[in-house]
Amino acid sequence: MRAAFCGPRPSPATALPCRQTRAARRRSPAAALLLGTALALGGCANSPEPPGPPPADDTLRAIASALAAMDLASAPFARGATSPTADAAAITEEMDGFLPAVVPGSLSYSDDQTTAVGTLLYTWPFPSGGWEYEAPVNLSYDGANWIGYWEPAVIHPRLDAANRLVHTRQAAKRAGLTGQGGQALIEETTVVHVGLDKMNTPPEQQEASARALAEGLGLDPAEYAAKVAAAGAEAFVEAVTFRQNEVPDVFSILGARAVKDTALLGPTSGFLQPVAGTAGEAWAEDVEASDGAILPGDAVGHSGLQATFDEQLRGTPGDTVFLAARGAEADIGTPAASDILHVKAPADGQALATSFDLALQLKAEAVLAGAGQPAAAVLIRPSDGAILAAASSPESAGQPDATLNHYAPGSTFKIVTALALLRHGDTPDSRVQCSASADAGGLVIHNYTGYPAAYLGSIPLVTAVAQSCNTAFVNQVGRLAAEDLTAAAASLGAGVDYDAGGLNYGSVPLADSEAMKGQEVIGQGGVLMSPAAMAGVIASVAAGRTTVPWMVASLKPKPAAEPLAAAEAAALQTMLAATVTDGLAGILRGVAAGAKSGTAEYGEGDPLPTHAWMVAYTDHDLAGAVWVHDGGGSATAGPLLAQLLS
Repeated sequence: MRAAFCGPRPSPATALPCRQTRAARRRSPAAALLLGTALALGGCANSPEPPGPPPADDTLRAIASALAAMDLASAPFARGATSPTADAAAITEEMDGFLPAVVPGSLSYSDDQTTAVGTLLYTWPFPSGGWEYEAPVNLSYDGANWIGYWEPAVIHPRLDAANRLVHTRQAAKRAGLTGQGGQALIEETTVVHVGLDKMNTPPEQQEASARALAEGLGLDPAEYAAKVAAAGAEAFVEAVTFRQNEVPDVFSILGARAVKDTALLGPTSGFLQPVAGTAGEAWAEDVEASDGAILPGDAVGHSGLQATFDEQLRGTPGDTVFLAARGAEADIGTPAASDILHVKAPADGQALATSFDLALQLKAEAVLAGAGQPAAAVLIRPSDGAILAAASSPESAGQPDATLNHYAPGSTFKIVTALALLRHGDTPDSRVQCSASADAGGLVIHNYTGYPAAYLGSIPLVTAVAQSCNTAFVNQVGRLAAEDLTAAAASLGAGVDYDAGGLNYGSVPLADSEAMKGQEVIGQGGVLMSPAAMAGVIASVAAGRTTVPWMVASLKPKPAAEPLAAAEAAALQTMLAATVTDGLAGILRGVAAGAKSGTAEYGEGDPLPTHAWMVAYTDHDLAGAVWVHDGGGSATAGPLLAQLLS
């Protein structure tokens, strides 16, 4: 800044600046005029007054930055008997690891500008919302620098040497899942934890009681007894959790005890679990990744829809901050109303509305309970793509075989290949060559064992579909481009990576050889489909337009492919109807309007093991797909789908 000169302007060689003093700035206009006259006559009679202290903004900013990290070791505080860092740690040790955002506010200076009071603006970022307030910090200029004076009130105005801040979390009520018409699928249910209460069991009796209780509950006696022995002297050692109406009578055993609780459950054990997933106490990685939104002990979704929609289902916990006495031995207890500094009530979770139908889901699970091996089924409403049921057999061991896991679809994929041929000008009556074997780029492909000789030779496409002639489709490979199958699958709602929350729509890789294309036209060679994806394929045929399966309306995908034309759908319906009336899906006669069976080779062996498939639709807006780990389509998957569609 240019210096101000007073008196007659001297020559550049002799010019010396002189500042107006603070006193001069406060003089009256008359006094200033007299002073100005005197200076005009005599030049600068007094030497310049030294400049005042610089602004304290940088010091206030440094203190705010240190408080935001609660590390005050390098903060510009005056040295005293109390360590600011240690004191701040004692004040915030019960704040559950939360750290505030702290920004500098205004500064108010004393008249002589050597002391000031700064304002610190705090925001504690709790999940329920920020807690905001202001706190003061006293500052002083020591002749060289501005320094702050530490006291607990720098963190909050009501803090002193005897108290500290305490944060507590009020859990939100986790919501469940609903289905068609708002039916409760998974809801809060009373459960009973059964176990041994060591506090009320004499030490010499604990092992015997533990073993007896384990035997009564069907557990390993030695394993449970060891668990009891390792627990604390006054522990309740849980053995099994039951629904309230399923608790066995084991309470004649000394020390056996039941503790009631609530849990989110379906109407039956394991109901919808592979799809809905599980929720439980947060893992360490959940807490670490949440930025304070999740604390140890909170319930979070670990898999399935419970994980995908965890934030909605979990809700937002409430937060309370209050003052409590300092010291490790101090009893925090319940705070007095006057000590509460901040309260925000929890916001309970919101139920997740899904497409599932309670009665159909229960039916699907009951049917698959007798499968005897890994199996999965999906039922879908063709008119809108809503998945009404998605079930896996007990042998699937909780795996999402219905919705996420995918397998070679075998001959059910001939629906897709038939559409690709229709788009090359074929009709159900077009003649195709069903030979005993077919060569696809050097790979020889045969029909299934026992294929009827009566349907060899030149046959209509509709017959090739109904009788599932492999070679009739392999012999058309030269007419099809690799992308034809991908496009046809997409028009039937499959093979596109839609982000629909827990659904796998399958994949149709572009064939890089004639041999691979020859395998893909019959649902092998890298083509993979989930039962949900194949349910979408058959539902598209039934609806007469592209139908993409969905479970949650908010994630309902929009078809991203060339639409299935009405004429194409009508031709496919003709071929799939013939499969029921005159072909390999005869087991569904009287139940389904159209269907397609499939058998897909997998793994290793001679002969190779095979998955079994059956897809079908009815004339009352219902379609479905069944996959069974081992077997043949009509014989293995057919009876299960017949039960589901009946």
